[in-house]
Amino acid sequence: MDSANQRLHNVQDKLNSWVEWRKKSGDSEVEKNEAEQIESRTLAIARNLTHQLQTTCLTLVSSIQGLPQHIQDQAHSITHAAAEIYSNFSSVSSFHELSDSMLASSRGQLGKIKESLDGVMDYLVNNTPLNWLVGPFYPRLSPNPQPSHHSGQEKKGEEMQEMQPLNSAD
Repeated sequence: MDSANQRLHNVQDKLNSWVEWRKKSGDSEVEKNEAEQIESRTLAIARNLTHQLQTTCLTLVSSIQGLPQHIQDQAHSITHAAAEIYSNFSSVSSFHELSDSMLASSRGQLGKIKESLDGVMDYLVNNTPLNWLVGPFYPRLSPNPQPSHHSGQEKKGEEMQEMQPLNSAD
């Protein structure tokens, strides 16, 4: 989850840098060449980061089955927003094809994604399901025979079953 937050932060930084650079860009030929190279690299980075964010969100959705519905809904919403941002960046060949309002909207969506991811993380930290900490369980034969309480005598060779964690180090 930390990597998703880091990627989100990186995308926001790149987007903010691009918006600022776009406002300040000059008109000379050399600056235009440099600007096109920077734009191309920045767009490639934005595509890559938004794709990674989308993939991370899809992984999150598949990993939270069994959690309360509001958490699952929040994760689905995050995934939808990440897919929309990725779609915006993957379909253009230049930032000039993106309007300022589209860039501002993407920036706002990234902020909402970050807030929602923080909310999901808070829930997980404060309400970790027990099956994520221990289990699953399966029956295992005990190595020591137990006395039978029914007849008063021990039945030699009889093994009792007990529940053991699947990941026990026996």
